[in-house]
Amino acid sequence: MANKNKNLSVLSEAEIFAYYGLPDFDEEQQVRFLLLSESELALAKSRPNINSQIYCALQLGFFKAKKLFFKFDWTEVEADKDFIIENYFSSADVITANAIGNKEYYMQRKLIAEYFGYQMWSTVHKPQLLKLAKQVARRDVTPIYISVELLSWLDESEIMRPAYTTLQLIVVEALSFERGRIELLIEETLTTTQKLSLDNLLIREDSLSNLAALKQDAKNFRWKQMSLEREKRSSLKSIYKISKMILPKLDISLQNRLYYSSLAIFYTIYDLRRLPKGQSYLYLLCYAFYRFRQLTDNLVDAMKFHLKKLETTNKTSANIKFNKLHANERKKAPLVGKLLLLYVDEKLTDITPFGEVRRRAFNILSKEELKEAGNSMLDKSITRLSLRWQLVSEISKLVTYHLRPIFREIHFESSIPNNPWLRALNWVNSTHDKKQTLSSRSIDECPSETLPKRLKSFLCQFDDDNQPISVYADRYEFWLYRQLRKRLQAGELYIDDSIQYRRLNDELVSVDDKVSILEQLNIPWLQKPIESQLYVLGRELDELWQKFDKELKAGNLKHLDYDTQKHKLTWHRNQAKEPPTLDTIFYDQIPYCDVTEVFRFVHEKCQFLAALKPLQPRYAKKAANLDDLMAVIIAQAMNHGNKIMSQTSDIPYHVLTATYEQYLRQASLQAANDTISNAIMELPIFQHFSLDLDALYGAVDGQKFTVKHSNIKARHSRKYFGKGTGVVAYTLLCNHIPLQGYLIGAHEYEAHHVFDIWYRNTSEITPSVITGDMHSINKANFAILHWFGLSFSPRFTSLNKQLDDIYCFSRIERFNDQLIKPTKQIDCDLIVREKDTIDQIVATLGLKEITQGVLIRKLCTYAAANPTRQAIFEYDKLVRSIYTLKYLLNPDVEQIVNHSQNRIEAYHQLRAAIARIGGKKELTGHTDIELEISNQCARLMANVIIYYNSTLLSHLLTKFETQGNNSAVELIKRTSPIAWRHLLLNGHYTFHSDAPLIDIESIIERIELD
Repeated sequence: MANKNKNLSVLSEAEIFAYYGLPDFDEEQQVRFLLLSESELALAKSRPNINSQIYCALQLGFFKAKKLFFKFDWTEVEADKDFIIENYFSSADVITANAIGNKEYYMQRKLIAEYFGYQMWSTVHKPQLLKLAKQVARRDVTPIYISVELLSWLDESEIMRPAYTTLQLIVVEALSFERGRIELLIEETLTTTQKLSLDNLLIREDSLSNLAALKQDAKNFRWKQMSLEREKRSSLKSIYKISKMILPKLDISLQNRLYYSSLAIFYTIYDLRRLPKGQSYLYLLCYAFYRFRQLTDNLVDAMKFHLKKLETTNKTSANIKFNKLHANERKKAPLVGKLLLLYVDEKLTDITPFGEVRRRAFNILSKEELKEAGNSMLDKSITRLSLRWQLVSEISKLVTYHLRPIFREIHFESSIPNNPWLRALNWVNSTHDKKQTLSSRSIDECPSETLPKRLKSFLCQFDDDNQPISVYADRYEFWLYRQLRKRLQAGELYIDDSIQYRRLNDELVSVDDKVSILEQLNIPWLQKPIESQLYVLGRELDELWQKFDKELKAGNLKHLDYDTQKHKLTWHRNQAKEPPTLDTIFYDQIPYCDVTEVFRFVHEKCQFLAALKPLQPRYAKKAANLDDLMAVIIAQAMNHGNKIMSQTSDIPYHVLTATYEQYLRQASLQAANDTISNAIMELPIFQHFSLDLDALYGAVDGQKFTVKHSNIKARHSRKYFGKGTGVVAYTLLCNHIPLQGYLIGAHEYEAHHVFDIWYRNTSEITPSVITGDMHSINKANFAILHWFGLSFSPRFTSLNKQLDDIYCFSRIERFNDQLIKPTKQIDCDLIVREKDTIDQIVATLGLKEITQGVLIRKLCTYAAANPTRQAIFEYDKLVRSIYTLKYLLNPDVEQIVNHSQNRIEAYHQLRAAIARIGGKKELTGHTDIELEISNQCARLMANVIIYYNSTLLSHLLTKFETQGNNSAVELIKRTSPIAWRHLLLNGHYTFHSDAPLIDIESIIERIELD
C-alpha cells in the first residue's frame, strides 16, 4: 500500500503495509488465521449467498491478522480463497466474478466487529486519540513513535484503526500543538535580553565559525584540546544558564530534549535562521544545555586521565629510586661487614692508634661513602611512601599545567554542609588568584580536616619547635586534587552541571507524577505487589535448592562431579560434535555477485533506503538518489571514506559529500536497520533460527575497533590497539540479526550497557532472554532485566566461583545437610523497605530519563551500607541464584547460551571483514557523531548481507519442503546467514547500472545437496 499523499510521513512503507496492507498469507499463516472456529464459520455461513459467505470467511481471517477490514477482488486473494473453499465449501459451488456489494460489505464489517467486541472507528474517538497523541508527543516527537503508540492503544482498547490519512492528520495536529505549546511558553518565559543573547548567536558575523567550533569534539586530553574545551564551555555558559532556567518550565521529556539538541547539530546556521524564532530558540537551548554538560564531563574525564597518569609516573619514579637505594645498600653491605670485623680483628690491639684503624676503614670505604652508608642506616624515614612525596615536585609543573585549570573551571558541590574539601579548593583557588603560593599562607587558613595526622609530616612544613607553619605547595595541591577525585567517585561530591556526575536523587522521577505514562509502559515490577513477587521467586529458589541437592546426591547430574574433600565442582562438557551445516556446501555453490547488486536487491525487497530521509523533506529539492545513498553507506562501512570511494566508483566526490551531510544521521540509519531487521523476521527461515521455541534469545557483546582520527572516546589499549586508540562497538544480536548497536569507550565496562542496548531496540523483534559473557555481569543486571520482564542468561566460565554467589530465600539453617550450601540468606525485608525508591529508579529507567550505565555508576558510589544499593544488590542475588541453579541442573541451558554467544562472535567476524576492506579494522570519522555514523553504516551493510543470505536460505527451505526432503530441510535450518565468501566486497564499484536484479529462483535451482 504505497503512501501517495503529501501529508507528513508517519510510518515507513513497510510499516504502512504491516498495519494497513491486504494480508498475503503463507501456508502457515493460512492455517493460523483462516481456520475458523465453529462460531466463526456459523457467522460466515449466515450470509445470504456463496460469494458473501466466502468473502465473510476471508474477512474474518484478515481481521484476526490485521484488526482491519479490506475491500478486495477475488484475483487479489486467489490462494486464500482456494484455502477457504477447500476447507469449508464445495468446489462445485459457483462463485460470481464480482465479490460483494457495498451494503453486504458494511453489514459484514458490523457483524464481525460485534463478534470480536471491537468498536468501529468514528469521529467520536478522535478527541480521545488526539489527547493521547499530545501526551505521547511530550515524551517523543518522532512521528513513527507517536503513530505506533496510537495504534497499540487502539488495539488494546479494541477500537478499529482509522484510515492512514486520518492517522497522519492526528499526528500532525499533535505535533503542531506540541510545537505551538513550546513556542508559546518560550515566548512568555524568555526575557528580551535572553532572546537577544540567542539571536546574537545566529546573527554575528563570526557565529558560523563559533557554532562550528562548539560542535567539534576534542581529539585527546592534551592541554591544547582541553583549553579549547574550556573556551567552548565558557562561551556557552550564559546560554546554558538560560536553558537551565527555561527548559524545566517547558515540560518536555529527556528524549525530546536530546532530539531537539541533535537538530541543532545537524542544522547549519543558515537553516536555523530560516526556522521560526521559537523553534530555533528551542533547538539552541537544548543544544546549549547538553553540550555544556558534555563539555563538563570531558573536563572531568581529562582530570581523571591526567591524575591517573601522574600517579603512575610518581609511583614508578619512587619505586625506581627506592630500588636503586636498596641495591646500593645491598652492594655496600659486605663492605660494612668488613668494617664491623675490624672491631674483632686480633691484629688490632687496644694500643693500636685510632688513626691506624681509620686508615684501614677508609681503605674499605672512602670517608664520603662511609658517611653515606652510616646516615642511610640511621635514616628510618626512607620508604616508598616518603619517596613518592619527595618526588611530587618532579610532576608539579604537570599538575599546574593540566589539572589546575580544570579544578578552577569546574564547580563542585556536596551534600555535606560546609564540606572541608570544597573549602580547601576555594582556599587554593583564591590563593592562586592573588598570585600567591600556598607555602606563603598560614597553616591556620588550611582546613585542618584535609591534613590527616599520618600524612602531616609529608604535607606540612615545621618550625624549630616542630609545629606546622605552612603546607608544601606542590604536595598539598596534588593531594587535594586526588582527594577531590576520590570523593567525586564516591558520591560525596557531585557536579550539577554534568551528565555523568550529578546526584542520583536529582535524576529520579516521581512515580506519582508519571502514573499514566508508566501504565502504558507496562513494566512488570510496577504491576504487582512486592511481597507477592518475592514470594514467587523465593519459593522457586528454595525448590531449586532441594532439587539440586537431591539430584547431585543421587548422581543424576551426569555433567557434574562434586569432590566432597576439596568441595570442588567439575563440569563435564558435552564432547558430542555439532550437527553438520550447509555453510560450506551451500555458499560455495552461490555465484559471486557484487555488493552493489546485493544492496539493490535488498532495497527492492524491503525499501530500507526510503528510511534515509533528510531533516526537512519539504525543503529537499529532489528525492535522494538510491545509487548515491548506497555508495555513501558502503564508503563509510568499509572505511574507504568519500574521497577513496569517488576514486573507485562512478559517483563523484561532491555528490558523496552532499549525500552524507543531508541523509546520514544516527536516527535515519537506525530506521533503515530496523526496516531490514523487520523484513528478515517475515522470511520463512527466521523462525528456524530460534534456539528455543519458548523464548527468543538475544546476545550482547562488544567488538574492538581502532579509530582513524583521535577522539576522547577512543582510549589506548596495547592488547587490542597496539600504539593506537580505539572504541568498542557494542551490539545486540537476535537470531543472527544485529538489532541494535552503538559505540562505547574502550575503558567502559560492557556490563553497564546490557539493559540500555535492549531498551533502545526499536525493531519489531524483541528478545525475551539476553545472553552475554562474563563481561556482561555486574551486581545489578539480573535485577534490572528482571524488573522489565527479561531473563538474563550469561555464560559462566568458572562454576566454582559461581557457588559463592548462590543464596537462599528461607533460613540458611534449612540447608545444613546439603552437599553445597547457600552463601547467605536473601534480606527480603530490606527489599520491601526500599520498594518506593526502587520504583523511582525503575520508572526513571523506563522513561529513559537515565541510562543504565549512569545508574550503576552512581549506585556504586554509594557507601556499602546504603540501603537502596543493598536492596538492589539483594534482589539481584535472588534472581541470579535462581538462574545459577538452573544452569547447574540443566546442561541444555549452557549449550543454548554458548550457541547464542557463538552467533554474535560470527557476526563480529563479518563486521571485521567489512571493516578490513578499507585496509584496517577501524572506524572513520573525526567526531563522536561521525564515528557512530560509520559504525551504523557498517551494521547496515552487515544487515543487508544477512537479509540476502536469509532470502537464499528461505527459498531453498521452501524448495526442499515442497520436495519432502526432510534431511535437507534440517540442514538448511542449521545454516547461518552470516557468510560473505560468495560476495565481491572489493574492487571498482558500479552504482549506475541497468543490470537486472539478482534472480534468486535461478540461483536456487542450481543448488544441489548431497
